[in-house]
Amino acid sequence: MRPRPKPTRWMVPTVLLLWAPLLAVGCGSTRATENGQERPVFSRVRPPVAFEMLRDNPGLVVLDLRSRYEFTGPIGHIRGSRNVPVDELEKNLAGLSPLKDRTFLVYCGHDDCGDQGLQVLVDAGFDEVILMDGGIDAWVMDGFGTVTGPPPPMQFPQEDSDEVVVD
Repeated sequence: MRPRPKPTRWMVPTVLLLWAPLLAVGCGSTRATENGQERPVFSRVRPPVAFEMLRDNPGLVVLDLRSRYEFTGPIGHIRGSRNVPVDELEKNLAGLSPLKDRTFLVYCGHDDCGDQGLQVLVDAGFDEVILMDGGIDAWVMDGFGTVTGPPPPMQFPQEDSDEVVVD
């Protein structure tokens, strides 16, 4: 049996340095559930995971928090998404409140308006809110398609609908 090597002085700081970001991410915002357990208020996903979510969950509510100009502009938007600019989100909460029990996928450009929108939704009691990290810019950079043109009417697919919201 070989003797176990002794840890060197640099191993402990290195391990701590590698684990610190993981611990920090795990210490984000949480909300107590009905049984008193803590759970994250929202999560973040990269565009490939968002694509899978859209493909597998036709009832997913997708909110684009960019301006109307950006939504209808040359980059376009994710098919099936509804445009509610982040600065208009609070005044549109009444129209979204019947959907509180649904899962929301939220995105913006590449800036922090997604975080702002998430906070508004979470503060209003929306429990299932997911942010697409990197926004529409990351979506396009990862090779996923968009559509352009005027926004569709503000109607959301029914939860048991067969409507598909991705290209």
